[in-house]
Amino acid sequence: MTKLLDLDAILPPVKSVKFGGKEFPIVNMTVGLFVRIKQMEGQDLATKSPAEQVVMYAEMVKQLLPSIDDEILGRMTVEQLQQIFNFAMAQVEEENEAAAGEEAK
Repeated sequence: MTKLLDLDAILPPVKSVKFGGKEFPIVNMTVGLFVRIKQMEGQDLATKSPAEQVVMYAEMVKQLLPSIDDEILGRMTVEQLQQIFNFAMAQVEEENEAAAGEEAK
């Protein structure tokens, strides 16, 4: 009997962000993206200028929402950028907690 681990079947549902009346799907958190985000978080943001901090968040948001273009991103407020980032990271935490709960069963 062949055994198969179907990783496609365990993908979390697609989450989206709505801006300007259009929805932008958030990509599933890959290992590479997770590492880049954690590396960014590990940097001392206090040593960065406010402009550098915004650029860092914008780059992460572009990776989380690859369907968003620079023109749309440029119309967002700094708070909206941060909210997208926080929303995406909260989803990752929820998925990790759910997976940990499943492993405990």
